[in-house]
Amino acid sequence: MNRDALVLIGSPKGIEKSASARVSLVLTEPLETAGWSVKRLWLYDADEDELLTSILSADLIILSSPLYFDSLPAPVIRRMEVVVEKRRRTPVEEKAPRFVSILNCGFVEPKHNETAQRICRRFASRARFEWYGSISLGCAGAMRRRIRRGLIIAGEALSKGFPVPPKVKRLTKKPLIPRLAYIVGGNVTWRRIAKKNGLSKGDLLAQPYKPRP
Repeated sequence: MNRDALVLIGSPKGIEKSASARVSLVLTEPLETAGWSVKRLWLYDADEDELLTSILSADLIILSSPLYFDSLPAPVIRRMEVVVEKRRRTPVEEKAPRFVSILNCGFVEPKHNETAQRICRRFASRARFEWYGSISLGCAGAMRRRIRRGLIIAGEALSKGFPVPPKVKRLTKKPLIPRLAYIVGGNVTWRRIAKKNGLSKGDLLAQPYKPRP
């Protein structure tokens, strides 16, 4: 029996060069090894009819997206709204597609994805998908050994019809680098960019909208 997985890429960087796409490739390795058919769609340019048809034929739907200001990119949310509206008008299936969300944020702590993950879970409920878990990653989805291991474990579970195991969260929730190192590195990067654009440290610290005493 053929099993079909649909991967929805929610990054504006596309289906090949984005961190969201790279992360999804690792997750789906076990699925493909187990004989699953995996289809990928970029939500920014996917044809609406193709998107809805692909959803109807999928056994498993995986959304892989970056975090934008505690939420999802606006085009991704718009696609969610379209899917919910269309699904509301279609008959209820005997077996709903399973839904998994993978979110990555630029912050070092994966916990910043929590609000957006709740949005994803709400979407799954409204679209009549069966919630099969979530994976939150920090450092823009940087691929370290334990992150890759967590994704592989999740993929193996999904390939056998099980939700994302709790062990995956234990492997992915710990920041990849110390918080202080992240702050120092960020400050160095900002100063380098400022210098390149002819700005001083004072320009970086400017507060033009701060009320004057």
